Amino acid sequence: MPFWSRPHPGIVSTEMLGEMFEMQDLFAATKFGRIHMLTAGSGEPLLLLHSNGGSAYEYEHVIEPLSRKFHVIAWDMPGQGDSDPLLRHFSVREYADAVVDLMDVLKIEKATVSGASIGGAVCVALGAHHADRMKKLFITECPYRSPAEWAGNWANTEANYAPVTQTIDRVKPRLRHVDDHLMTRWNIDRAKAGSKTCLSVMWALREYDIAADIRKVPAGQVLVYGDRSPTVAKAETFRSELKNPGFHIIENCGHFPMIDDPEKFVAIIEQEAA
Repeated sequence: MPFWSRPHPGIVSTEMLGEMFEMQDLFAATKFGRIHMLTAGSGEPLLLLHSNGGSAYEYEHVIEPLSRKFHVIAWDMPGQGDSDPLLRHFSVREYADAVVDLMDVLKIEKATVSGASIGGAVCVALGAHHADRMKKLFITECPYRSPAEWAGNWANTEANYAPVTQTIDRVKPRLRHVDDHLMTRWNIDRAKAGSKTCLSVMWALREYDIAADIRKVPAGQVLVYGDRSPTVAKAETFRSELKNPGFHIIENCGHFPMIDDPEKFVAIIEQEAA
């Protein structure tokens, strides 16, 4: 069997529809190690790629509504969540190859993919190198920095990712609302990834020639930003270099639109993927 499942601890009641919603844990054996994912729904495939130090649970507020129209697959990227640990450094291109390998294992010929932060960079690599497997890409909160900007900000990057556990004061500026549930999940996910893996991901972003790959991405993809995010300053530059993109800036939103404004996030995907 290429993949297997375990019972998910939560079955969420959907009162509006008068039925029960079930989300499954699955594991897939891939060339990049065992990949963990949360899945729900039975429509066209929609892959969700989380940010660095996170997991599939980053999308826990949007999986249920998206599953009404899509077969949702939220992965734990290699080295993070419950996926196998990294045994070496991966490039952004290799993370994109891992997405395609997971699609092969799941027998998905073509998919819509939405990725946040590092997941957004992976979407760019998917569009540049695996366009024939992509239906639509949602590039969310993707950093777009020059080598000099990466070098100049590296001390802050290390300060953010070397300590595994973060305080609520450190997290608050990046989100609209922070509560105990979010902080518990946040630090569990960061602990699972660990500082070495998180910093390896940041090196992958720093080494990635995103400007070159942006020019290879087919027209008609979608950019999503929060107006209070650390990446929105480059949103117009990113937009100008993509071919005819959809473009959305969500008000009163930080680096995690799927958490800050799940209804708007879902609406954008439903609208642009139609």
